[in-house]
Amino acid sequence: MIKLFSKSPLAITISFVLFSSEFAHGNTDSVESSKRAFQPNYFAQYAPRTALDMLQRIPGFQLQGGSTERGLGQGGANVLLNGQQITGKGGDAFSQVGRVNASNVIRIEIVDGATLNITGLSGQVANIITKNTGVTGTWEWRPQWREELQPYYFAFDASISGETGNLSYTAEIKNEGWNGGHFGPERQYNGSGNLLRSLDEKAIYNGDVPGASINLTWTPKEGHIGHLNGELTYFDFKQDQRSSIFPESDSTLSGFDSFIFTEDEWNGKIDGDYEFPFWQGQLKTIGYYRLERSETVAKSQHFALNADLEIHNEYHQIADEAELIGRTEYSWSAVEGRDWEVAIEGAYNYLDIGASFMNILARTGSPSASRVEELRTEATLTHQRSVSPKWDIQTSIGGEYSEISQGRLTRDFVRPKGFIATTYKPENNLTVRAKLERDVGQLNFFDFVDSVSLEDNFNSAGNSSLIPSQSWVGELEVDKQFNGGHSFTARIYGELISDLVDRIPIGEDGDAVGNIDKANRYGIDLNSTLNGDGIGLNGMELKTRLRLRDSSVKDPLGGFDRRLNNDLKSNWGVEFRHDIPDTDWAWGFVANMNSNAKVYRLTTINEANRNAPWSWAFVEHKNIMGLKAKVTVLNAFNAADEFDRYIFDGRRDTGEVLRYEDRSRPLGRFLRLTISDTF
Repeated sequence: MIKLFSKSPLAITISFVLFSSEFAHGNTDSVESSKRAFQPNYFAQYAPRTALDMLQRIPGFQLQGGSTERGLGQGGANVLLNGQQITGKGGDAFSQVGRVNASNVIRIEIVDGATLNITGLSGQVANIITKNTGVTGTWEWRPQWREELQPYYFAFDASISGETGNLSYTAEIKNEGWNGGHFGPERQYNGSGNLLRSLDEKAIYNGDVPGASINLTWTPKEGHIGHLNGELTYFDFKQDQRSSIFPESDSTLSGFDSFIFTEDEWNGKIDGDYEFPFWQGQLKTIGYYRLERSETVAKSQHFALNADLEIHNEYHQIADEAELIGRTEYSWSAVEGRDWEVAIEGAYNYLDIGASFMNILARTGSPSASRVEELRTEATLTHQRSVSPKWDIQTSIGGEYSEISQGRLTRDFVRPKGFIATTYKPENNLTVRAKLERDVGQLNFFDFVDSVSLEDNFNSAGNSSLIPSQSWVGELEVDKQFNGGHSFTARIYGELISDLVDRIPIGEDGDAVGNIDKANRYGIDLNSTLNGDGIGLNGMELKTRLRLRDSSVKDPLGGFDRRLNNDLKSNWGVEFRHDIPDTDWAWGFVANMNSNAKVYRLTTINEANRNAPWSWAFVEHKNIMGLKAKVTVLNAFNAADEFDRYIFDGRRDTGEVLRYEDRSRPLGRFLRLTISDTF
């Protein structure tokens, strides 16, 4: 770790937190107990429209979505609605919380997950307590203007909530569309470093994502509660990339390239759960179904100087994906402070794909088709107990069986899994958490199938022998809350990975995703919040974030140690907001920057990062004829997407560098107007 973490960032962050605690004063908005409770008046200065707006203003709390990988599993998102978990995966928690009208929120409690009878949930958890106030709703409109692009006026969302009898509902329509692009030069050199050609490139991306959703909560009688959620989304995307080519020596080689990619995709999702008393405990059944149909077309063309078409290739693909999950949980408390849960989960996933590569000028084509399926079951036994008023411990043991089939090839696996997690609270505002977990990764079924990338001019071989990775993951987290609304969280983690899923050579000239025997990854995350009210800077708030990570795997081609492909190296972020006292005005800025590792393939090495922080600044007025309006200038530092690539004349362990590409595409600045209201 010494080579990864210099003392200065850590020292600066720790000094910042010590400074904040030194000058902290009492905070009457939070309860100094095992839970922090935030009343609506705490958020009044921010004029929030939704519960999500409120969560984003709680010091030291970060909303985390549910798993996007293997099934539903244990834990899930770190937010509850009236003490109930949100069924679903990934960003479902963000969506549902974003539909809760702020006027319906009674309070938000921040509690430690270890004190809840919810297996797998640890760290800070937000419990949003709501009430019914009749029919309410929210809406937001987000038009955007960007350099060298057409304005985009169609990003919006609107929701309505209400209750009738023992059934409450929320419905939403939205379009999360956007337009984007980046424009700039690329230079290509030969292996000796001599300039071969220059390219002037322009890439434009347009997407519309209209959708509708509904959430239902049913409480037929005391102790019984059910949820049903449905969502339908359409994704319409187009990428149009043009490159004008200027050779260094032979002008007859001038011309331009065109790459067009389109995708039409339908996503449907329905999930629900029902919980009721059973025997001496609680029984909960959960169902989840997701279906996706995606049709993509890629076209690559090269025109010579005289406008003759020399290359015209197309790649068409239709992919159907589905995931069906059923889960049952039975929990009981034999003794107060000692909780048990038995859970059984079954899942069925498949990818059905058909594709064809066509050389239009030669009038040739090569169709292909494949179907990959997985059947999986898992069972776990989890126990949680309070060892003392300051100590909680949670343990889980279980295993899973999975069967993966592709054509006539069928393979099955048995994988143990489980964890042990402890929480120690020596005082109300200090929490120390530790966790050790045996984790099983999720495979991407597209890696089983041959594919063609016309944009990069690369083919990837499918690998039907892929197996899921397994990891031992350990972490230690310290969470300190200071008087005055200041907070500091430090998390150290490490991961020992077996059967890492990464790129490997196949045969003499094949390149595919495969398994590497072992790898490791470790890092530290630091988060802090400084509340200006606690040090006499009323209305001000500063949040900082620092993530440092290192990883190591033996390169399967060269035999040397390197980082995992495209793995995070570092990330930092700063967020400042000032709500000017006794006015409806607020302003602020956000800046963050990532650095990622290189990507090693059979014949290439490439690296993609930005040359400056991604940033934006805003001015907000909270009451313009009852509306909340915000003007945001994005990409204030005019960051550019940087891409470097070495291309070898064969395998990179035996070949020579054939070409080096250096690309820089500035993203340009753009302006966004956000107007929102509630009713």
